Amino acid sequence: MSEIPVEAQVPPSTNFSEAVKKPLQACNTADSAYEKLLPFSTDLELRERYINFFGGLRLGKLLEDLDLIAGQVAYKHTEGWERGLTIVTAACDRIDLLGELRSDRDLQLLSSINWVGRSSLEVGVRISARKGKSWQRVARAYFIMVARRAGKAEQVNKLEPSSSEEKRRFQEGEQRQLQRRAIVQTSYLHNTPTAEESRVLHDLFLRIKNNEIVGTAMQKSVRQSTLLMHPQSRNVHNNIFGGYLMREAFELAWNITYLFCRKKPQFVSMDHMYFYKPVEIGSIISFTGTVIYTVDKSLMVEVVTEVIWPKTGETQVTNICYFTFNTLDDSGIPQKVPLILPHSYEEGLKYLDGAKRFKLGEKKRNYSC
Repeated sequence: MSEIPVEAQVPPSTNFSEAVKKPLQACNTADSAYEKLLPFSTDLELRERYINFFGGLRLGKLLEDLDLIAGQVAYKHTEGWERGLTIVTAACDRIDLLGELRSDRDLQLLSSINWVGRSSLEVGVRISARKGKSWQRVARAYFIMVARRAGKAEQVNKLEPSSSEEKRRFQEGEQRQLQRRAIVQTSYLHNTPTAEESRVLHDLFLRIKNNEIVGTAMQKSVRQSTLLMHPQSRNVHNNIFGGYLMREAFELAWNITYLFCRKKPQFVSMDHMYFYKPVEIGSIISFTGTVIYTVDKSLMVEVVTEVIWPKTGETQVTNICYFTFNTLDDSGIPQKVPLILPHSYEEGLKYLDGAKRFKLGEKKRNYSC
């Protein structure tokens, strides 16, 4: 059972009678910035809740914290409670691990608004670990939040970046917005592969057929978990907390990597976790993970989350996300991963999608935070 922070479950008291009357305004980045400290070096009880089997930190637990503070920053910038808005997580655009997450070092989570559109906004989170007397960045995350009123998109306060750093982050946030739209438009669910992609897929098919390549069939990497959604995992809107879904998806992807490679997984990045619809309390949720792409010392796992209606057996996709991992030997050195081989057209499209996302992700990792 997920230990959802109480802040994610209880909304502040608000006088909604005057909520809609409040005029929009332009806000500074600092107006809604938020800091959270996790003192792992001194709080042994806290450390115990986050530690994993290998003595490191459970990133799945941190994902819950990241989603929570992204929501808090979004509500503060939009004055969501005062205006009677509903702020939802539309996507976790990107999470990159840039350093070591040690369980004996304090963590600092700094969150602020990067970019604002009409009804959507990007929240950036910088994760730093204490090293001596200074903080060293070890990870970064970007969340896309959307404001709604009565189920419809609602305009929010504008952002006025003042410093050169804030202006740079605003421009990069705008660029990521364009990249997200481009990825949706080039989805293989709507478009056929390019001539070059078709050639790659055909060459791979021939090599598999002629036994010129050795690997593991994609279908053999598939793992699934099925969970009942309890009220302890709810958010302020009485739906299931998005951070909890992220945690469950991540831990399934981590387990799949461990079983597939038989070596300790090292998280690299999470790419584009889209939240298509809210998950209600009492739902049965199925998480299905598949290794869709491998290259040298890295692999990508796709996790599809579906809600199942027990009385009819019907399903609907609520979330899709992509995780990239390396694997380490006992000395902590990255190892070559087994090849994954598609054996159907659908698996071939997943393979191409994974390859495209992996290459784009490597470019994104070079962005500054």
